[in-house]
Amino acid sequence: MSSLLTGSLCRKLAGLTLKNEASAVRGIVTKRSALSISSSSQLSTSLSRFGSSSTSLYSSLSLVMKNLNNILLTRSQSTVAASEIQAAPTLIAPQIIHTEDGRRFAAFDMQKHPKLKPHIVKRRLSRMRTYVGQEKNIRHSPWKLNRICQLVSGLPLPEALTQLEFCQKAKAPIVQKALKRTANRADLQDGLQPSQLEVAECFATKGTPLKRIKTMGRGRSGRMEHKHSHIRLVLREIDFKLRIYQAPSLNQKKKWFLLQQQAERDGARATAEREEVKRLEREALASGKSDKK
Repeated sequence: MSSLLTGSLCRKLAGLTLKNEASAVRGIVTKRSALSISSSSQLSTSLSRFGSSSTSLYSSLSLVMKNLNNILLTRSQSTVAASEIQAAPTLIAPQIIHTEDGRRFAAFDMQKHPKLKPHIVKRRLSRMRTYVGQEKNIRHSPWKLNRICQLVSGLPLPEALTQLEFCQKAKAPIVQKALKRTANRADLQDGLQPSQLEVAECFATKGTPLKRIKTMGRGRSGRMEHKHSHIRLVLREIDFKLRIYQAPSLNQKKKWFLLQQQAERDGARATAEREEVKRLEREALASGKSDKK
């Protein structure tokens, strides 16, 4: 009886197919793959080494399950590591080449790299600092105001302000004012300059309209609405490495590289100015204390 039970268990264990081994071990969903237990002879020998008693059978089953867990863990770790390496290539920064006459050139990596997956881009952008601004109750149509917002959405902040400066729309100065106010808050909170920010979101929504009486023919009256709008915008810190990596042409890579250099210079200058202000404040405070003494 015990030999029949051992044989049936061997056949059942040999016919098992374990799917989604990475999700079973690591708790994540990966590409569906099957790991079939092909070593039926090894399982049979490992079970037949023990006696026909129930304790030997239970010990042999525990040994088999322990070996299976080790196989699954090794297989899942190698699968996940390979998928992460393939999904997240390194973002190579351009190399600066100095010539003998003092000039500098930026050498870009123009090799064809795999396209980044959306979840990797989303994860990188979620680490950037964001600042939300708004402007409410604007006496303007949401459809017309949204055309101005679409003009600057997705642009770096200096370029967006330049576009609004020459935009021949009545409410373009209001959008420009909201962008500047949000950029000032980013400077006060984290010291970020306009060259380090981009317009991640900018759109207009419908506000509460003013309801008025509309005079109609034959002594009738209707209702008319004076439309109002709200503006919501989000400024986000620019991930220059990601922008350079995603740029399809050499000119666009150069454009983002020059913007990165300008942002670094502006950030260094702003940091130096803040340090100078703090030093002057400390000196003024120390001189005030000495005068009181």
